[in-house]
Amino acid sequence: MSNMGCVGRTSRVWMVVASVVAFVDWGREGVAGPLDLGCVAADSKWIMHLDMDAARESTVMQRAYAMAVKMHPHSEHVMAMVSGMTGMDPRKDLHGITAYGMDADKRNAVMIVHADARRDFLTKMVEKATDHKKSQYGDYVLHSWTHKGWQRGWSGPAVGAFFKDDVIVLGRTETIVKAAIDLLAGSAKGIPGTSAMLSGRTRPGSILIARAVAVDPNTRCPVLKPCSAFRVAFGEDKGALFYRGQLEMQNNEAAADVESVVRGFVALASLKYGNEEAVKRIMKEITVDTDKSVCTIRWDASTDDAWSVMEQAAKTWEHKRQQRAIKGMLGQCQHCDQGGCKGCPEPGKCPLEAGQSGGGAAERPLTEDEF
Repeated sequence: MSNMGCVGRTSRVWMVVASVVAFVDWGREGVAGPLDLGCVAADSKWIMHLDMDAARESTVMQRAYAMAVKMHPHSEHVMAMVSGMTGMDPRKDLHGITAYGMDADKRNAVMIVHADARRDFLTKMVEKATDHKKSQYGDYVLHSWTHKGWQRGWSGPAVGAFFKDDVIVLGRTETIVKAAIDLLAGSAKGIPGTSAMLSGRTRPGSILIARAVAVDPNTRCPVLKPCSAFRVAFGEDKGALFYRGQLEMQNNEAAADVESVVRGFVALASLKYGNEEAVKRIMKEITVDTDKSVCTIRWDASTDDAWSVMEQAAKTWEHKRQQRAIKGMLGQCQHCDQGGCKGCPEPGKCPLEAGQSGGGAAERPLTEDEF
């Protein structure tokens, strides 16, 4: 690989620290990583928090990790490579990530990463990044560089600093990072208790929390486009997975539409998987209520039922993936591996096609009851 490729990788190191959360060491207990609103700017428009320590304690996540490693043994090697690039092992060293922004543009976000990182290693790596420079802010060293995004990913200026050995602050500008450092140091105020949608206690066991009082007008999510504020929590506590969502829509009609979408999802799932007892039980636990322009969604499911459904879904997905691979090897025909077919005798000539095309009957005119 060229030197330019190596430099490109180093420019992404600190961003990788904040973004790699797919695999964790589900058997390890770490320091707590719950949402701390005191570390979120008072004028924030949105918050998102991922508690990796809570994820490690989740029974469902532990089982999911074990299955993922069994199905894809190479994932452990991938994570070992990530550990080498980032100076920490996200499976055990990453405790939590908090992101927030003063406007709805997620590119202007502040990201605070709590991790047992190798500070010296990361500092040496980021110093090799494109356009790197250092500046001093009180007792803190700010590193600035040009972030080279992956294909279709964001590229541009980036700034990072260690607030502590286990706390990293990331942002696009020095102004943003300096403000976050001031907040962490206690010289600025965090989210006030009067902010109804952003403040408030978090449920025990929450793995993912998202709250907002402004929504990106360019969002691709059709549910969020007519939404003015929301708060969401997902996690596991006392043997049950839970989801809580509250959406303040721009009008009563939009709230009613959200309720219809949820009820439609439940109905569709019931039709498709109605014969599976675990699915019926977890679908039954979804409730949705609308009060004028506010829609509230609640869901609780036993970890055993939730895992039963997830395990079956994972096995089905893996089977389909293997079937697609087999079809690709047999000639990329839509009929391959069906009815005993082992491949086309000649390209474009499927032995099953004649039987499925209707034969001579396909030549006669359609009757009114054919459609």
